[in-house]
Amino acid sequence: MWVQETKDGNFQYFERYKDPYTQNYKTKSVRLITDSSQSRKKAQKILDKKIAKALDAKEQQSITFHEVYEEWYKTHIRSLRPSSIVVYDSIKKHVLNYIKKDILINRIDTKFLQKFFNQLEFSDQYISSFKSTLGLVFKYAHLMEYIDKNPLDNVVLNKRTKTFADIQRIKNKFLEQSEAESLLSELYRRPSTYRLARLAEFMYLTGVRFGEAVILTEKDFELENKLVKITGTIDRTKGYKNAKKGPTKTAKSMRDISITSRTSELVKQSFGENQLANLDNKQFLKGKYIFVTKSGTPIQNNSFNIALKRAGERVGLEDKELSSHIFRHSHVSLLAEKNIPLKAIMDRVGHEDADITNRIYTHVTSQMKTNIIDQLESNGL
Repeated sequence: MWVQETKDGNFQYFERYKDPYTQNYKTKSVRLITDSSQSRKKAQKILDKKIAKALDAKEQQSITFHEVYEEWYKTHIRSLRPSSIVVYDSIKKHVLNYIKKDILINRIDTKFLQKFFNQLEFSDQYISSFKSTLGLVFKYAHLMEYIDKNPLDNVVLNKRTKTFADIQRIKNKFLEQSEAESLLSELYRRPSTYRLARLAEFMYLTGVRFGEAVILTEKDFELENKLVKITGTIDRTKGYKNAKKGPTKTAKSMRDISITSRTSELVKQSFGENQLANLDNKQFLKGKYIFVTKSGTPIQNNSFNIALKRAGERVGLEDKELSSHIFRHSHVSLLAEKNIPLKAIMDRVGHEDADITNRIYTHVTSQMKTNIIDQLESNGL
């Protein structure tokens, strides 16, 4: 730092610093009325703040949204499961295609982001996922002091008006009881899909996810108490033959589920069948999992879904969104028809996000209200 006396008798203090991006030297200055030891200390503090602010501002101006996104994602991806990475990668692709590569992150404002969300043509649930992801990106940017405030805070998501097609789409996500029984009967009818039928019925009667079901072992059941403990989901990163139990999808997914007598019977049948296969087939993969193929490996989701769709076509259910997840949704529908409270259903199926549960629940209970009117009118009331 150096000082120069000005023409009006004051003192100008100067300090040089190097711009980290241009490598050129620049100068900051401050004017005080005296030149003393105390004045020099004061001037130094002021100049240090000015230089720090200049360097910070330069950094903010020079980093793009794409650079920040990639920087955040490299750390965030470590905490994701393979199934979640697919979703995050899809969102990332859409976002980075919309936002040009040279746009600086501190130039992005609420208006810019609102326009981005307004043009998205996805479901309300998926658009909410976009906002959640971008929220994490901008939160990281603020933490790293790339931006002064989060421009996403005031963005509003405008939910679409429900159309008949939307209502029908919800209905296609679950099976009515008669439809479920028809589909299960078709799966049980063929020896090639008999094991799949037992798994399908188990999911229908418990509401568990596919990954939670196929990793269950005998130790997870307390049949004398009619209870199954859900403590993880399948980790098949090294293939189904080397599958192991990984952590549950969310903390809420760790739960105990009461099971019916029919469900207990399904589990006992699987126990016995696997024990016989273990004795009769030397190639049978020795393990403790309940819902397995003839070779002893956990049933694969893809092959399960293919068999499910083919069976659905044979019984006139080709319009339904037939996958392993439909039995989870159908369980929600079944409980809603029995007037089970929404909160109790969410606890049973391990949902933190009530979106799909609430939509199915609302649809079913609305249908029940219609049935009330039909019953009143049929009695001449």
